[in-house]
Amino acid sequence: MLLTLWDLYTINKEQSFRVIFYDFKSKHILNFEQSQSYIGKVSKLLNSTSAAQSVIGCFISPGLYLSCIILGILKVQSAFVFLNVQKPCASLNNIQNYVPIKIILVEGSFFEIVKKDLCTCWHEENKILLDNFSIIILQSSNCFNDLCSNSKKIYSNFLKNVSELAYVIQTSGTTGEPKIIQVPHNCIVPNVLDLKRKFNITSEDRVMLCSPLTFDPSIIEIFLAVSAGCTLIIIPNQLKSIPRKLSEVIINSKVTVLQATPTLIQSLGDDFIKGVLLSENSNLRILAFGGEPCPSIDKIKRWKAKNNKTKIFNLYGLTEVSCWATCFEINLEKKYHLPSIPLGEPLLDTVIEIIDGELSVGGEKRWCVINDEEWPNHKHKIMRKTGDYVIQNSESLLYFESRKDNILKFKGQKLSLFRINTILESIPRITNHFLNFDAESSKLLLFVVLNEKSSCKEDIRYEVLKTLQQSTSNLPIIEVIIVPCIPLTKHGKADYNKLIALKNSRNQLRKLYQFTSNLDVLNTLSNLWKNYTSQETVTQTDNFILSGGDSFMALQLTSDIEWEFQMQLPEITDKLLNYSFRDVYELIKSHMQDTQEINVESQNALVPCNELSNESAPKKTRLISSVCFEVVTRRGYSLICQHDKVKSCYSKTINNDLFSSKELSLKMTCKFDLKKCIDASPCVAYFFESNELLGFIGSHAGIFCCFNVLDSSLKWTVKLPDRIESSSCLSFCGKYVYVGCYDHHLYCLNVKDGSILWLFSSTAEIKSSPVVSSQNTVFVGSHDKHLYAINGENGKLIWKKTIGKGSIFSSPALLEESGILSVATLDGILSILKMDTGTTVWTYSYGKPLFSSPLFTTSGIFIGATNNCFLHFNLSGILGFEFCTNGPVFSSATTALPPDNDRIIFGCHDSAVYCVNVKGENVWKFNSDSPVYTTPFAFQWKEDNYVAIATTAGMIYILSQSNGEIKYTLKCLGEIFSSPVVLNEFLIVGCRDNFVYCYHLSSL
Repeated sequence: MLLTLWDLYTINKEQSFRVIFYDFKSKHILNFEQSQSYIGKVSKLLNSTSAAQSVIGCFISPGLYLSCIILGILKVQSAFVFLNVQKPCASLNNIQNYVPIKIILVEGSFFEIVKKDLCTCWHEENKILLDNFSIIILQSSNCFNDLCSNSKKIYSNFLKNVSELAYVIQTSGTTGEPKIIQVPHNCIVPNVLDLKRKFNITSEDRVMLCSPLTFDPSIIEIFLAVSAGCTLIIIPNQLKSIPRKLSEVIINSKVTVLQATPTLIQSLGDDFIKGVLLSENSNLRILAFGGEPCPSIDKIKRWKAKNNKTKIFNLYGLTEVSCWATCFEINLEKKYHLPSIPLGEPLLDTVIEIIDGELSVGGEKRWCVINDEEWPNHKHKIMRKTGDYVIQNSESLLYFESRKDNILKFKGQKLSLFRINTILESIPRITNHFLNFDAESSKLLLFVVLNEKSSCKEDIRYEVLKTLQQSTSNLPIIEVIIVPCIPLTKHGKADYNKLIALKNSRNQLRKLYQFTSNLDVLNTLSNLWKNYTSQETVTQTDNFILSGGDSFMALQLTSDIEWEFQMQLPEITDKLLNYSFRDVYELIKSHMQDTQEINVESQNALVPCNELSNESAPKKTRLISSVCFEVVTRRGYSLICQHDKVKSCYSKTINNDLFSSKELSLKMTCKFDLKKCIDASPCVAYFFESNELLGFIGSHAGIFCCFNVLDSSLKWTVKLPDRIESSSCLSFCGKYVYVGCYDHHLYCLNVKDGSILWLFSSTAEIKSSPVVSSQNTVFVGSHDKHLYAINGENGKLIWKKTIGKGSIFSSPALLEESGILSVATLDGILSILKMDTGTTVWTYSYGKPLFSSPLFTTSGIFIGATNNCFLHFNLSGILGFEFCTNGPVFSSATTALPPDNDRIIFGCHDSAVYCVNVKGENVWKFNSDSPVYTTPFAFQWKEDNYVAIATTAGMIYILSQSNGEIKYTLKCLGEIFSSPVVLNEFLIVGCRDNFVYCYHLSSL
C-alpha cells in the first residue's frame, strides 16, 4: 500500500500534534483540535475552487498555521510548492516551465507585493480566514500574454500522475544549475518513517523547523512532528539570521530534536554550543547535521560536554532524491578511518552505488522527476549521480572525500578542499570558516570567524599555514579574511557571494590607504617579515630563507606584501628567496615612487598629522562666558567658566557623600509629558550662580521645553512648527540654546524664557544635533546635504559646504585646538574641514552609510558604520582599524573617564555595548536585551566610574566602566532612542512614551 504524507497525519492515534510559533515578542500555540479544524477549513475551500488533484503554489511564510495549510492541501490529494515572495513572477515562471499551477495561496501580508508582480490573468477567487490570519486564493484564467506561463500548453503527461505527487521544489544550485524537482510520496515518506525510527521520535519531543520552506529538509522536520504527534517549533525566517535570538528560542522552547546545516549551528558560537546546546544538562536529544559536510570529530569533541546525552547524526542526501540518502550516528569513543565523519548506511528503500569513486543514490521507490523528464511508467531502479567523490574503508564505511568541483589541480597535483576544511577544524581559535578557490588569482580564500577569547588576530594566518603545512604539501597562496560571522543563504548554507562582496569592499578601502613615509613602508615590511620568521628584530642584511622562512612561506609573504601595498610585484618572490631584507625594501619603495608619479592627484588627499598641528591657523580670541556653568549632552561633559581658577565655582556643585554605600539605585523625581515620542537626547546644565539644574529637550510634537531638575518644575515651553529629533546645545556664553527642527530651521532660543531670538533656514529637515564653538559659531548638518556654520549671536551664515551626495544625520565634532571639525554623511563620507572657512582638509569615502557621529580623541577619530564595523581614522585620514561587530552601529561613541580614557565605548544594533581600546582591541562586551541606538554616557559617582546606556526596548543599564558588569537596571514604559545623560547625581532621558524622565542616583 502506498502511504502519503497525509496518511502520516491520519494514522497517528496520539492526537497530540501541536504547533508553537515564536515571533520576536511572544509565543503562540495551536493544539491538535484547533489544527484539525483549520485543516478542514482549508481543504473545504480548496475543493470549492476545484483545486483538488493539482499543484498549488504557496506564498506563505513559516508561521502558526503553516502545517494546517500544508495538510489541508494534502487532504484534497494536491501537491504544494513554496514560492519566493521576493520574486513572485520569476519564481512562479520557473516552476510553470515544467509543472502547471492554476491555484495560488497568498498570505495576506504578501498580497499587494505578489499581486503587483503577477500577470493580470490571476484573479482573487476566495479568502481563508484562520483567526486573524488571512490567505487569499488566486486562480488563473486563460491568458493571451505570450510572456505568461499560463498561455502555454497543457502538461498532459504530468496530469496523469498528479495524485502520486507530494510536493515540488527547486534545487539550491549547489550541485549545478537549479532544477525543478517533482517529489512523489513514495520518495519522501520512507525518509520520514526511517528517521522517525532512528531518532526514536515520540509525542514528548519538540522538533524545531530550522530549514526554509524552499529547502526540502523542512519537509522532514514538519512531518517528523506530524507523524509522531509531537510539538513543532516554528520561528520566522529573520530570527534564524540573529544567532542570539535563535539561541533564546532553542533554550526557552526546550527543543529536543534539531536538524540543521553545520554553518547554522556554528553561527550560534562555540560558547553557546558547548555551554548550552551540548552541555551536561541539555534538553536536546537529537542533533542532526545535513546539507553540508559534517563538522570533524575534533570539533564535535570540543563542543560536547563530558556527560552530555545528545545523540549526533550525520545526514547526507541531495534534492534530486528528496531528501536524505544516508544516516550515521556519531560515536565519539570510536576511532574512524579519517578525521571526517562517515556518511553512514542507506536509509529505507535507498540504493547507493560507487562508480569510479563517484557516489550515486536512488532506488525503485526513491526517485524524483527532474525538469521535463517523463514520469516512469513501470517500476525500475533510477539512480542519480551526486557529483561527490567518496572513499570506502575496510569496514565498508563511506567517507565523503570531495565534490567534483572542489578538487583542484595545482602544479599538476590534486588537492581536496574538503580535506583542507577538515584540517582547519582542528584549530581551536577558529569557530567557523568558509574556504573557496579563486581561479582568477589562483588563491585559496579562507574566511574565518575567531572565538571571542582570541586576543591576537594578526597571527591567525601564520597558525593556519603552519597547521596545513604539517598535513598538506603543494598549497596555493592562502588569503585569510577575518569576518564577524559567516553569512547564510536562505537554505542555511554559507553565502559565498556575500563573503566575496565583503572582501572586495575591504580591498577598496585598503586601496585608499597611502603610506606617508618610507618609515611606514619599513615598519610594515618588517612586521610582515617577523610574522613568518619568528625573528624579534630584522637587520638590513637578513635573508628570508636563512632567517627561518622557506619557499612556501615566501609565496605567502609575497601575497601579503602585494595586498598591504596594493601593487603587483613579479620580482618580489625572487628577492625574498635570494636577496636581503634591504633589497626587498628597496624594490617596494621604487615601485611606490613609480606609482606616486603616475597618480599625481589623489582623490582623497591626506594631510599628515604634523601639518594639522603645525599649520598657522588664525589665532582666535576665546569668548568670555557671561555666566559660569557645567553642561552635559550625549557627547559628554563641559565646564565653562569666566574665572581663572575654576575651583571657586566648582565647589558650588552638589557634593557626593563619599563614605555612604556605593551600591547605587535610581529613583524617579519627576517626569514631563511632551505629547509625542521623545527621540532627542537631553542637554542638561548646572548654573553655579543661580543654583539651577536645567534640562532642555524636544519631542515629535514640536514641543521644546526647559525644566528645572532640582525643584521638578517646568520653566518654559515653546511649540515649533514640526517634529524635533535634533538634540539641543547651549551657546558658549550660556545665554542661548540651539535646536534643529523638521521645518528646515535651526532655532536660537533665550535660555531664560524660551523666546525665539532668531531662526536660520536650510532647505530640508534638520535632524542633526548642533554643536557650538568657543567663538559661539554653531555648526549643524541638514538633510539638504549641507553643513552650515552660523553666527550664534545673530543667526547669520558664515559658510556652508556640500559634503557628499547623502544627507547629514549625525552631529559634527570639533577639535578646536587644531581649528578643525569632522562630519559624516549617509552616503558614507567622512570629512575634516577648517572651522573658520569650511575648506576641506581631507575626505574619506567609506561607501557605507554613517549615522553615527564622529568622536575626536588624542588618538584620532572614531565612528560607527552600518556594515557591522566600528572605525578608527588618524588625523591624516588613514583608516587605522575596523572593529567587527555583529550588527550595524548607529550609536555614537564616547570616551571612558580617566584612568581608562584610552578606551572607547559604543552601542550596537546586535544588542551589545562594546568597550575597545584605541588599538581596536576588545576590552569588554556587554550583551543587553535589545538593540542599542543611543550613545553610552560615562560618569563618576562616589569615586567609581560608570556607564549609562539605554536600549530600544526601554531598558536603562548602569554598568561598571572598568569591566561592563551590571550595577543597576531600570525599565521604562516605552522604547528609548534618546541617550541618557548624568549630571550632579541626576540621570535624565527621553522616552517614546512621550515623557522625559529625571532620576536621582542614590545609595541602596
